Amino acid sequence: MSEPEHPTLEAVAAELAEMSRRLDVLAGAVHLRGNRPATHDSGEQRIPYPSASAPRDSTPQAPPPPPNVEPAPFDPSWHAQPVPPAAVITDDGKRRTPESRSVGHGWTPSRLLAWIGGAVTLLGVVFLLVLAVQRGWLGPASRVLGGAGLGAVLLAAAFRVRGRPGGTSGSYALAATGFAVLYLDTVAATVLYDYLSLFGGLTAGFVIAGGGLLLSDRWRAQPVAVGVVVGCAVCAPLINGEPNTTLVGFLALLHLAATPVQLRHGWRQLAQVAALPVVIAAILADVWAMLTATDHIAVVLVVSTASLLGIVVATLTAVLRPDDNTAIAALVAAPIPVLLATPLVQRPFAAALAAGVAVVLTILWGLRFVPSGRLLPNQRDRLPAKFTTAAGGLAALAAMQATMISLDSSAWATALLCEALLLTLGALWLRGPGVLLGALSYATLGTVMALHHDIPPWLLVLVSRSAGVAGVLVGVLTALVAVAIPLAGVRLGVLSRPPSAKILWILSGILVLYGTASATMALVSLFQQDRSGFLTGHVLITLSWVVLAIALLLRGITLPSLRVAGMVLLPVALTKLFLFDLATLDGFARVVAFLLTGLVLLAAGVRYARALSDDSPVG
Repeated sequence: MSEPEHPTLEAVAAELAEMSRRLDVLAGAVHLRGNRPATHDSGEQRIPYPSASAPRDSTPQAPPPPPNVEPAPFDPSWHAQPVPPAAVITDDGKRRTPESRSVGHGWTPSRLLAWIGGAVTLLGVVFLLVLAVQRGWLGPASRVLGGAGLGAVLLAAAFRVRGRPGGTSGSYALAATGFAVLYLDTVAATVLYDYLSLFGGLTAGFVIAGGGLLLSDRWRAQPVAVGVVVGCAVCAPLINGEPNTTLVGFLALLHLAATPVQLRHGWRQLAQVAALPVVIAAILADVWAMLTATDHIAVVLVVSTASLLGIVVATLTAVLRPDDNTAIAALVAAPIPVLLATPLVQRPFAAALAAGVAVVLTILWGLRFVPSGRLLPNQRDRLPAKFTTAAGGLAALAAMQATMISLDSSAWATALLCEALLLTLGALWLRGPGVLLGALSYATLGTVMALHHDIPPWLLVLVSRSAGVAGVLVGVLTALVAVAIPLAGVRLGVLSRPPSAKILWILSGILVLYGTASATMALVSLFQQDRSGFLTGHVLITLSWVVLAIALLLRGITLPSLRVAGMVLLPVALTKLFLFDLATLDGFARVVAFLLTGLVLLAAGVRYARALSDDSPVG
């Protein structure tokens, strides 16, 4: 029996070297994995641990390294090293860690202090300029030069601070405050000291505001642009003193200067703060002109220019930024000042002013029907549907105002109902439910005007003066509109046929009956205004309702909706005959009403039975 072979010293050393290499590779892989961000394990190759049951080769051989991982030396302190928190890449491309995010939207204490300091500085400049005028401190030239010097110093400090670590927020606040001080100094030189003419002051203000916004574009800093516009817009009224054309002009220049930068970068906050102040100032200028003896023509011209600027800027924003809802808000607000300015001028000019707004907005609404690429080579020239819908609604309001300004109140109902019919035809032609909504608005207002002035309810129950030709026309138009709008709604698919939508169809039926009855009574009163004419009118009304109900029943043999309308109208006519006519009409008129109604019903019954006996199917 031979003794077992003992391993040689060289074999033991080789085996120990192999195990050491394996441990080094494993430790390095674990070290690298612990110091990188956690990822999902999807097909990642792992280094196998040595297994005691795995067969070993007597020949020492180093294991292959893992893919794309360089073996690292074993570090016993790897487990004690903290893993750095993962950073988040924001939309503007900046790396934001949890520490910076914990401050909240970038408003660090240093930035907050800087902007508060800028606001306080601006208010201090305003108070100093006003107090210097009241107390007579220094001379006007010294005040203007002092303001310009302060603005220049703040701008120089902004450029100096920006180059230092952590000076970005401070430079933004300093630059915005500096440009705002220069702008307010220009306003003071124009309004308070008369150093600059109005044209010169507006030109200088535009250059200064444009410089501030150009700097914000160069720095790609929306806070600078917003700070310049807000500072000027808030403090300019304090220096100007009253909401007049000069203030509207300076604020309109701010809006104009901010437009290129806002369109270039799509800064929504800048668009809001640039468009809102000029609209508010224009509305206040309208009210101020109504209360004081100012030049109304100048106010109307300045307000109209500001409104036109707002519409143009809103349209450009909608073209370049279709998803920006700020354009819709700006479009809605822009025409308000010019529409409120119409009482400042005579009726023909006021009507032309409102009609001009309606034409401009109608053109914008009509652009939705122009194929994309026809106006400009760029395919983005197609205006968004929401924007054009808002333009169409505003155009309808402006046209309504133009109608009511240009005509006397006695013709309002006729004009509005005619426009409602035209809009209904336009809705059918363009297949536009929005146009039909405008027709409904015109019809509602026109019907209210008609009930108040042309065909009041007492016309049907009291013997009084004649309603005239206007009563006949308005009654017919009321009935036509009450029929046309629901039928157009069915054609466009926005309204169901009866018996669905019962409330709307019942309301339409009531208006049809009221309109036809009022027209009949007004027509009879044109020839006979005494009680006999009143009785004759009611006999004709009852007969017309009965005839209409029978016609609907006969036509409703194939159309169920008309049959339902006839079955509703006939009891209504009979109810009027037994409740109103029986109690109101005199002996002979009562006999005529009942005889004619009965004969018509008999003839209709025979005709209806014959129609049902035909081979035509009943719906």
